[in-house]
Parts: sequence; structure tokens; C-alpha cells
Amino acid sequence: MEDYGTWEEALRRLEESRKALLLRLRGADPSWLTTPLREGAWTPLMVAEHVALVEDSTARVLRRLRRVAAGENLPPVPFVPGEFKEGKPQAPEPVQPKGGLSLEEVLALLERARGFLLEEAQRADPDNPATFPHPFFGPLTALGWLRAALYHEEHHLKALG
Repeated sequence: MEDYGTWEEALRRLEESRKALLLRLRGADPSWLTTPLREGAWTPLMVAEHVALVEDSTARVLRRLRRVAAGENLPPVPFVPGEFKEGKPQAPEPVQPKGGLSLEEVLALLERARGFLLEEAQRADPDNPATFPHPFFGPLTALGWLRAALYHEEHHLKALG
């Protein structure tokens, strides 16, 4: 994921991808927002909810990496490797959308998650060598996690068309 840039570049691209996601959601036909993208898939609102849940999780990882670097002795977190179905990575249970949220609720969730991510990114040390395992990418530093968040949002934005 090195092609996702430096810390500053990744933050700038996250800002761009969020603007594009919000534009896509706000400009959409309301019926499209609640229609699965294909049979058995999530709706666009569920995709956006999932993006917010992943960002919240990423912010918590950045916080943990910062606390470990500061010398805190935190309890271990069990690693659960990611699962694949038909060759596609599946969202771990904690970041699976529950659905049923309105556009306004999803927009608020996205705003809160992004605020939390940016708050933790501001406090993080991009050069900290500490890692935390990602379910699909393995051990990542804070920069790796920020890049993964960018990759994730851009991936889902493309899927939304």
C-alpha cells in the first residue's frame, strides 16, 4: 500500500474520497440508497455505514498504537484473521453494517467516525514502528492503518459507481 502515499498525502486523499462519498450519497435517488447493489449485497447506505464502522475501528487502532508507544501496558487483543468468500474479503462481524439507518443517520455516523479518525491521526506518530495486525494485510504501523482506511473508502466508493 506504499502507493497510498505519505501520512500527509493519505490524509489529503482521505479528505478527497470523503467529499466524493458524501456527494454520491447526497446526490442519489432515495430509492437507490436502500436497494442492494446486487443480489445478496449491501445497500449503498449499508456500505457507507460499514465505511464509518471501519474508520471508527481504525481510529481505535491508532489510539492503541499511540498508547503502546507511550509505554502503556495494554491487555492483548485476540487476532482474528479475515475470511474470504468466493475470493472476496468479508467484513469482520464488528464492522458489518446493521442496516435500517436513514441517510441523515449514516451521514452523522460518517462525520463522527471521520472526526475520531482525524483526532487520533493528529495525535499519532507516523514514524512509530509499532504494529497492530490487520485482518487481511497483517501487521501494520499507524501509517499502514491510515493507508488501509484510504484504500477501503476508495474501494467502496468505486463499488458505488
